[in-house]
Amino acid sequence: MRTLILLLSLFSAAAQAQNTLGTPFVVNYHKALFNGGSRTWDIKQDNKGIMYFANDEGLVTFNGSFWKLFPLPNKTVLRSIYIDSNERVYAGGQDEIGYFEAGSNNTLRYTSLKNLIPRQYQDFADVWNTTVFEKAVFFRVTDRIFKLENNRIAVYKPTREWIFLGRAGNRLFAQDAVNGLLEYRNGRWMPLVNGKLLQNVSIAAILPSGKENYRIETVNDVSFWLRNDSVSAISGIPRENKYTPSSSRLNDTAFATATALEGCLVRDARHRLIQRISIAEGLQNNNTTSVFVDRDKNIWAGVDNAIAFISYSSPIKFLRPDKVNDVIGFSTLIFNDHLYLSTSNGIYAAPLAGGTGDLSLQKGQFSLVKHSDGGEAWQLEEINGQLLSTHNNGTYVIRNNEAFPVSQGMGAWKFLPLSSVYPIQNILVGGYWGINLLQFRDNQFQFTGKLDGTSDSYRFLTMDENGDIWSSHPYRGIYRLRVSPDSMRYTARFYSAANGLPSAVNNYVFKIKNRVVFPTESGVYEFNAAADKFEPSDFLSVFDGLAIRYMKEDAEGNIWFCSGRKLGLARFAGTDTAKNPYTIIYFPELEAHMLSKFDNIYAYNPENVFIGSEKGAVHINYKKYVSQKRALTIFLNEAKAFGEKDSVLSGGFFYRNAQGEYSRQQHEEHVLSPRFNAFHFEYSVPAYGFTNDIEYSYWLKGYEKGWSAWSSKTAKDYTNLPDGNYIFKVKARDNLHNESKELEYSFTISPPWYKTGWAMLAYFAIGVLLFYLLHSWHRKILQQQQKKFDEKKKQLEYIHQLEREKNEKEIIQLQNEKLAGEVALKNKELASATMQLAGNTDTLSKLKDQVVKLNHNGGSESDMKKIIALVKGAEESNANWDKFAAHFDEVNNDLLRKLKKAYPDLSRSDLKICAYLRLNFSSKQISQLHNISVRGVEIHRYRIRKKLGLKTGQSISSFLDDL
Repeated sequence: MRTLILLLSLFSAAAQAQNTLGTPFVVNYHKALFNGGSRTWDIKQDNKGIMYFANDEGLVTFNGSFWKLFPLPNKTVLRSIYIDSNERVYAGGQDEIGYFEAGSNNTLRYTSLKNLIPRQYQDFADVWNTTVFEKAVFFRVTDRIFKLENNRIAVYKPTREWIFLGRAGNRLFAQDAVNGLLEYRNGRWMPLVNGKLLQNVSIAAILPSGKENYRIETVNDVSFWLRNDSVSAISGIPRENKYTPSSSRLNDTAFATATALEGCLVRDARHRLIQRISIAEGLQNNNTTSVFVDRDKNIWAGVDNAIAFISYSSPIKFLRPDKVNDVIGFSTLIFNDHLYLSTSNGIYAAPLAGGTGDLSLQKGQFSLVKHSDGGEAWQLEEINGQLLSTHNNGTYVIRNNEAFPVSQGMGAWKFLPLSSVYPIQNILVGGYWGINLLQFRDNQFQFTGKLDGTSDSYRFLTMDENGDIWSSHPYRGIYRLRVSPDSMRYTARFYSAANGLPSAVNNYVFKIKNRVVFPTESGVYEFNAAADKFEPSDFLSVFDGLAIRYMKEDAEGNIWFCSGRKLGLARFAGTDTAKNPYTIIYFPELEAHMLSKFDNIYAYNPENVFIGSEKGAVHINYKKYVSQKRALTIFLNEAKAFGEKDSVLSGGFFYRNAQGEYSRQQHEEHVLSPRFNAFHFEYSVPAYGFTNDIEYSYWLKGYEKGWSAWSSKTAKDYTNLPDGNYIFKVKARDNLHNESKELEYSFTISPPWYKTGWAMLAYFAIGVLLFYLLHSWHRKILQQQQKKFDEKKKQLEYIHQLEREKNEKEIIQLQNEKLAGEVALKNKELASATMQLAGNTDTLSKLKDQVVKLNHNGGSESDMKKIIALVKGAEESNANWDKFAAHFDEVNNDLLRKLKKAYPDLSRSDLKICAYLRLNFSSKQISQLHNISVRGVEIHRYRIRKKLGLKTGQSISSFLDDL
């Protein structure tokens, strides 16, 4: 009987010690990341969500993306912190008390309060607890408690030693080594009923637990009740003598506890284990100094040399069947109230207490299925009410946590039942280098043999509605297989890029909506039998352009898929909503944990979706995931300007106004020198459980035209900004498309001195002066140019006049030359006429001689005829005179006509003499022409002078020239 009780006790203890199947995601931030010390003593969170850590090196802050360290003035250890409603962080360290508060440029500034302590108490050791109660701040040192109120500090001395100080609800408690638990009332420390039960223990925390009830947790893992004003021990809790220096409340029935050897424990009110987070679960160190539950019900733990974030409330958990040697999870299946997981080293199974709710929260433990190890176990499949598994060694059936071989030799990938009618008689098995056939007879699976056909690796097998079997080889292409009626052979036709596929590699085959589809590097394709080629799928156009390698449809019509390192879900909204009824979301939390080639997704129900992982499997409570209300609030972590010296414009710690909002004070609007034209902005959302889900978009108004593309980057830099007014805007969204309000930060870059108002005025004056001078200079230049122009004009006119005169002279010369020519011609004609007149003289002489001869001899008839001829010749001579007179008048301006008209008494002979005189003939020449003597000519001239009425001394030639 005693042995049975001992065994039951051990079984009960083992059951109590079991973890949940799913363990939360753990992130360890090493001290090198935040430049802190080895130990973190206290953890708090402000109303914005920013985390604060009391560390060996000072105050450490974290906003989800950026860490900052603020040492104490004396560089000592910071032991305790407390944040009041106005975001003032009170701090207690070694020989130091004070507070951090947002100061100029929104950076945390420390103010020491040590000078307010009475002089005799100013030397002290560590401040282990700091809290705010009503309007006062309390700091606990082992030998005193400081109370700060109205800028004065009062000191409370213990009976022997102050062990604890803390606030619970609206009550303030302290533990005295002699008097036990005390409560602060009306300025005094009052003992509680049975408070001395705590004389020999040290309190770690007092936590609310239900209405008006409090749990008192001690550092040696003993718990007490505080109901009203009475302390009582909690019975029935086994004493394990653990060192538990810190505790924090998750809810009324669950508490997180820091331990020295077991990491962080989540336990219920009876100390029964709900979840252990230790090294095996991902914690960096089991020695946990402090623990804190944030507003999202996630756990922060201070461990040696690190700060750990435990995503306890996350809908994502990890299933690690072997916590010593992590194995890769290839397939998951729930069968007969067991959760099976095939891995890189066999098959593991864990019992389930029913298949409803979030199965990852069930307590349990995985165990290896006997005989399944020794190689990779690939696909788990339930066929005909039995559990089958493909394996590196063949195929197995699983019964009673033991694997029994069905076929061995060739490694197997995939089961493909050839019928949907129960019981299924024939099942194809895609193998490493061919296809096997299993048959179901007498409630057992039997290996029939390997089918004859093209030898290749058939990891992906799907049958279409026509009975054709499609298989894909990621490095070759697509096969269409046709199995013979006796199921003993198959023919294969190969398709590749020449048949419409975007490439010959990375092509896969699955069945979605009872249609065979082919994920590729460029989206999803379907086979067009009429055209005998592959074409992009219309009903899955939401995947166009995406490289898809895995697809799985769940019961709600959603399509889970893998693309690169991403896990995504095409949410089905219904056939009547739009042409494309799918919208895509991603799960960026899992990018570092996805398998790159052997993806597997098992969507059991909306609360239980299992994904193959590098460390077992990942469990997603999809129902909880999409129902999370994520109120995203984005904060500016830092704004920095760069010039000759760097300048921090904002340190990210904003004031909280009366409306509870965070904004900069008016005097914090920065007007910067033009030397600062490069800027660095850091921003983040304090969302610690899903940091990778957040994307940001920014816009520098006044410089950029609009919002940037969404990016996971939490910083933005600008360089060479011109002067002007700017507003830096940034907003955030998560993977479920929840979007934050915009954050705005305005600043101004002053113009350089040469762009100031005074400079502009000077420029204007200089401009006016320059305009005047330029105008004057231009006018002077115009005047000079006008003068030159006038001179040039006169010169041109003079040259023109000279040219005209020259031309006129040339014309006159030409005219003169022409007249000279004409005169010469007339002179020739006159000469000719003169010669003819001379001829007339000869004629007259001859006529005279003939007449004389006739007078002496008596003329005969022939002589008369000669005389008549001579007379006719003289008449012709008269005609020649008329011709001569006409030519003479043309040359001498109608001289003869004028003489005849003016002096009608002049005879023809007179006119001839005048003509000869005008031609400058001498008297001798005239005598020869008239056949008279020179004396006769002189007489004739005398007579002409008389007729002309010339005076003495006036020559006939001069008279004729003037006429």
